[in-house]
Amino acid sequence: MMKGHNAIKPCRACMIQGVLCRLERNSIYYVPLAHPIDEEHVLTYDDLELRTHQGFLDQLEEIEAAPTATLRKQLAQDYGINGRCIFARLRSIDLATCAPYDAMHLLFENLVPNMIKHWIGKFKELDQGSGTYQMEQPAWKEVGLRTVEARRTTPSFFVSAMPDIALDGYLYTAEMHAYWIQYTAPIALEDKLPKEYYEHMLLMRDIIALSIQLEITHEEIDELQDMVNEWVADYEMLYYQYQSSRLPTCPLTIHALLHLPMYIRKTGPLWASWSFVMERFCGQLLPAVKNRTRPYEHLDNFVQRRAQMQVVSCIYNLPSLRKPPINYSYSNDERISSREKVYPAFPTVVLGTPVTKCPLDDTLRRQMTKYFGVVYSDKRYGVAELRSRIDSSTLTRYGRFRLAGDGDKIRTAQLIENDPLARDNSFVRYDLLPDQNTAFRNRPDTPFRQTYYGRVLDIYYVEFVIQKPKEATERQPAVPRIAEQFLLVRIQECNTGGLDATKRANRVVKYTQLSTPDIIHIDTINAVIGRMKSDNRNWAILDRSASGARTQFIDEAGNEFD
Repeated sequence: MMKGHNAIKPCRACMIQGVLCRLERNSIYYVPLAHPIDEEHVLTYDDLELRTHQGFLDQLEEIEAAPTATLRKQLAQDYGINGRCIFARLRSIDLATCAPYDAMHLLFENLVPNMIKHWIGKFKELDQGSGTYQMEQPAWKEVGLRTVEARRTTPSFFVSAMPDIALDGYLYTAEMHAYWIQYTAPIALEDKLPKEYYEHMLLMRDIIALSIQLEITHEEIDELQDMVNEWVADYEMLYYQYQSSRLPTCPLTIHALLHLPMYIRKTGPLWASWSFVMERFCGQLLPAVKNRTRPYEHLDNFVQRRAQMQVVSCIYNLPSLRKPPINYSYSNDERISSREKVYPAFPTVVLGTPVTKCPLDDTLRRQMTKYFGVVYSDKRYGVAELRSRIDSSTLTRYGRFRLAGDGDKIRTAQLIENDPLARDNSFVRYDLLPDQNTAFRNRPDTPFRQTYYGRVLDIYYVEFVIQKPKEATERQPAVPRIAEQFLLVRIQECNTGGLDATKRANRVVKYTQLSTPDIIHIDTINAVIGRMKSDNRNWAILDRSASGARTQFIDEAGNEFD
């Protein structure tokens, strides 16, 4: 329906008029907000005349009513419309908003690759003009090496193994670009780009992170619009530099960012309309294209048979036509394998192999005594009493666990160290309630939520005896043993100072050392994280749980702590 960059008004969302740029082989209309010749012609988002459904229909009628083909062609060029599409017949369709800019192609196959080309001096054969954003070749090679080094310390379900972006950037998919710009680039480019360009890149990262959230409020959409307006204006100042010769730096894909918040408001979050789902489905169709002379018949037959088998599976409750090699069962609606275990007291945690009975050595006994001393502080147990109530006969060590409901998977550090090819998923994010008045002995306990990061060393199941058993006597009946179950994790904290890496204010959260091991409850863990070397001494946290679940801390009345 739309002509795109070949039209005078190329945008599908507004009536902005493009500026013609005559190149060596062709002529293209670019859409800067600031005109390169008329210094007073500087637009803002509020100045843009948005397209409407009725406006589309009026323009189509005008084109179709033109008496000559030449005039029809000229009007189509002016309005940026190829012709009437079939959806124009449907009253339920709003032509102005029914086809939003696709986030996958706009952000991760255009915006991010183009910004990378800017930084390495390969964007449409343009130099950096009066700017200073282009990196030297050795600096870009170092960025590529950092990207490769991060494979080992990035969990495999964060992103597939990313190749060297400096040498094999052409192999990057939209998924890889999405991960790289949000998590790798802020660390790898921190000392490579000048400050104003680095801050501009971080703002782009924040825009992407906010725009692809699973849920977004109207207030956040308003904030997103302000962020995009600022980013586009700064982009034109830093890269376009208001020069006619640099008009190619203002393609339609830059201007389209201004309309993302509007499309989110009209059609919902970007994930509801992006192309990742269709691209994955097209990937499943590739094996069907085996006949080069009649490919479409093979595709049709493949899709038809696939649909038929899905119908049969649904009708007869067949999860798979092939018997799975693993025997599955269900616990609290969670599917578990024969090598996994779920304790009824902890339905949100699925434990896995290896499973061993382990002795309660002196070091572990001290750590557990310290933990239970805090948990049962109101009982005022002494050290000896606490130790006697830890039932060492129930102590069981597990090698891995996962959060129920398709949650993150975590392994202990030893499993990672024993496998040189493993991608590290032993580092986690967890929330605790430390005392705000811990430095003041006489002040009351004032808990506050704080985020921590650490490395999982061991996972333990243990029981703490609340009531010790007593045999019956002539005067008193028998006293049964009552114990409380615990799933505990021995963890080494990353010294990040309590900073939350998902907060926009904390652009890059780093740590240098790990603390001595401590014991925490497994329910305080809410996500797995990755890490990346920021320099020879420091590690940076890769936390992708910005819109994920959080641990709930509630008091006895059921009220949640702030």
